[in-house]
Amino acid sequence: MAAFTLLDAFISINGVTLSDHSNHVEIEDMREEKDFTAFGASNKVVGKGLGDGTFTIQFFQDYAAGKTHATLQPLIGSTTPVTVEVRATSGARSATNPGHVMSALLFSYQPLSGDVGEPSVMTAVFRNASQTGITYPTA
Repeated sequence: MAAFTLLDAFISINGVTLSDHSNHVEIEDMREEKDFTAFGASNKVVGKGLGDGTFTIQFFQDYAAGKTHATLQPLIGSTTPVTVEVRATSGARSATNPGHVMSALLFSYQPLSGDVGEPSVMTAVFRNASQTGITYPTA
């Protein structure tokens, strides 16, 4: 497998493509670590517990209709999960460009952040909100 430079990521939040308003994304698919060590053991025995997923995405703020604020702000107060999808490139899903898809809730939203003379950037944190966790569709 060849290494690649992340240049053209695809980001969709609740059906709205916001790729052109982002410059950083992190996906974490994890499992709890559980201790199964019994009495008399001389070494720890660990196993996997429940899974969890987090998408952390940095956006450039935009208050125009259909852009960052209009898409994200309603989600911070909502308890209804939305679909979040990230792909390494804007190309169609494939074996070499799988989707990273999660039914998620928005847990962190900064409507305004930045320094004088700098772009207003903010970070949105989406967490898993379904039993399926993160899926990796190729079609």
